[in-house]
Amino acid sequence: MATGKQFIELASKHIGEKYVLGATVPFENSIYKGPWDCAEFVSWVVYQISGIKAGIKGNEAYTGYWANDVGKTCTKISISEAAQTFGAILFRSPGYKGIKIGHIAFSDGTGGTIEAKSSKDNVCRSQIKGRQWEYGILVNNIDYEVNTSFVFDYNNPPFNFYVTSPIMKHLIVEETKRKLAKINIFHGNIDQVYDKETAIAVSNYQAMKGLVVDGVLGKDTLTSLKVKQYTTIEKSLIWFKQNFEEKINKKLAGTPFNLPLIMAIAYQETGYVWSRMIDKTTIEDLLMCCTGDTLDSPNRSAFPKNKAELIAHPNGNKMFDIGREALKNVGRWDTTYKNLYNTRPDKFCHGYGIFQYDLQFFKTNPNFFLNKEWSNIEKVIEMAVNELKAAQNRIPSFKGKTALTNTEKIYAAIAYNKGTADINKDFKQGHKNESGKYYGELVNEYYKLALQL
Repeated sequence: MATGKQFIELASKHIGEKYVLGATVPFENSIYKGPWDCAEFVSWVVYQISGIKAGIKGNEAYTGYWANDVGKTCTKISISEAAQTFGAILFRSPGYKGIKIGHIAFSDGTGGTIEAKSSKDNVCRSQIKGRQWEYGILVNNIDYEVNTSFVFDYNNPPFNFYVTSPIMKHLIVEETKRKLAKINIFHGNIDQVYDKETAIAVSNYQAMKGLVVDGVLGKDTLTSLKVKQYTTIEKSLIWFKQNFEEKINKKLAGTPFNLPLIMAIAYQETGYVWSRMIDKTTIEDLLMCCTGDTLDSPNRSAFPKNKAELIAHPNGNKMFDIGREALKNVGRWDTTYKNLYNTRPDKFCHGYGIFQYDLQFFKTNPNFFLNKEWSNIEKVIEMAVNELKAAQNRIPSFKGKTALTNTEKIYAAIAYNKGTADINKDFKQGHKNESGKYYGELVNEYYKLALQL
């Protein structure tokens, strides 16, 4: 039986060959060397290996024909599944989200692709992430192998602009529209909204410049337009918003806080680890790895000051084992924690979850820690919002307020971090990091960024 790995092996032999949009190929010619377009390339490889004509009508291959073959000669799967499957197909049909031209590529089973990509890149290896895909495809009667050691959690491109709900907005979109309007490609409103009309204009520009035509405003298109791109922090904040916005807004109802403040606090608390994990693992695993703070006495005064105080408490031995496991998990993504785990057998994590619920609460809320509930995003959001409300009420002049200014929100965040806040001082309050910046200063910076996203 033909295999998915054979698709990859044959496809890789044609890397570097020419791409031409709309090119037709002789499917019976086993030594053909191009030119290719995306659908002809995939269909030719499948036919050479298996004898199956998928995505082909008459003598032509087309992404629209591939869409028609799903349920006939092919089976639809998720993008995440396709990313883990050697030789599976990644697919976007023509017309999807307003993008006129479809696209198709092989998955290499490790997060990459082999594809006839564009007139700029030709046949090449590329990446799955950061691009607009619709679903994955398996050709029937092919033996596929799944790469179980690779975990891929695909959402729509997290660091790019594309048509979605809620609508994406940013100054980068506005600048892009100005650039496209100057060359007579965009004719709509010059604003920050990335809508269908914008995506069509971007697609037309991509076609004109020989880029991948996907209607997604990403790195290659922004570079070509000479438009300033996202910062790493903005990328992370956008990912956080896209994945958790609905759940957060539900918990914020009736409070004086807003989504950008929660985004800022989440990045300040654990962005150092989860920003590295985006697109590299599942959301559940990402949340589980958001642990930290290994400071013991004399640098810690709250319970537990050290291992001895923890294990002396009921269920303390079990909690210590959980704390060690948490340290090992975060060490997968942070070398400092990895080294602590390997060299300090007494070390364990004191902060749990994306908002860092402290182990001092083990005395009053042991089940949160023992049941590893910090991977439950709805649970940790609810707890963080409740802590913010309590922090607000610890500032006498804020107590009971149903609305807070942006400045007042930052003081509430400072109180969330250090117990209280002095509103007569600036934001240089709360934990001070190694670079000399205070918690309040950093949350304010991230909050300002989040307000723009």
